[in-house]
Amino acid sequence: MPWLGRFQTAALLLLIVTLGAELGSNEEIISSLGTIGLNALAVTLTSMVGSMLAVHALRKYLLKLNAQGRSCQEAPEDSDPGSGEAVHVDHSLTFAIVFTVAAGILAGRFLLPDAAVAHCGTVIRWGLYLLLFLVGLDMGRQGNLIRDIRAAGLRVLLVPLAVMAGTFAVTALVGLFLGPKDCVAAAAGFGWYSLAPTLLAPYSLTVSATAFLSNIMHELFSIVAVPIVAQKLGYIEAVALPGATAMDTLLPVVVSATADRMAIYSFASGLILSLAVPVLVPAIIALPL
Repeated sequence: MPWLGRFQTAALLLLIVTLGAELGSNEEIISSLGTIGLNALAVTLTSMVGSMLAVHALRKYLLKLNAQGRSCQEAPEDSDPGSGEAVHVDHSLTFAIVFTVAAGILAGRFLLPDAAVAHCGTVIRWGLYLLLFLVGLDMGRQGNLIRDIRAAGLRVLLVPLAVMAGTFAVTALVGLFLGPKDCVAAAAGFGWYSLAPTLLAPYSLTVSATAFLSNIMHELFSIVAVPIVAQKLGYIEAVALPGATAMDTLLPVVVSATADRMAIYSFASGLILSLAVPVLVPAIIALPL
């Protein structure tokens, strides 16, 4: 299947450009950039840094895994970039994604009519289904799925728990200056920009808008940062970075920047974080603070 990788990249870029177009056409996002942008940026950066620090400590001191996410007993494979000499990292996909996002935002803002923008949600949904199918097809073709699940074990459950702990701890510290409850509630979306703002809207429209913009930034920043974190810090840290989007939009980016066996970590982490969002966000805003 020599076409599979190219088809997967094309589906990813289609999904990203459509997402950018939908964002660029949203007046709420454009109008809120000047008023809540800095708060959203602070929430985004602190949540991403907190999750990476917590997962790094988990990998290094508790799980005792190397930077490629392997224990001392696991033999490296020839296909594992961390098993041999340093390899050249191709950042062309990262640059293509960043350019595609920017082009989509500009097109949605200045070029596309409202009738076309109205179908962006449908394109994103079906594009996501296609992308997940291609990722699953590639995982099944590798033939290592069952072996990777057995090798990972309970580690895949500990990663999203560490993401939650690190995100809330660091965001709450910075929130001492911006309001800890509001910052933690906005960060509890873990990059799920379509659900978290909806849950926060009855509580505060300002916090809802902050969460929306922050989760958008979380996804876009992760697209750029995942390949860098994978090479400089570790594979599991790269899995933790996208939050809830590690199971869908960022899954191909994570796998291409790390190794095929990291797909199990990425999907499981994103799935657990996604399931936690509708529970954690209402619980946080219900706190008597």
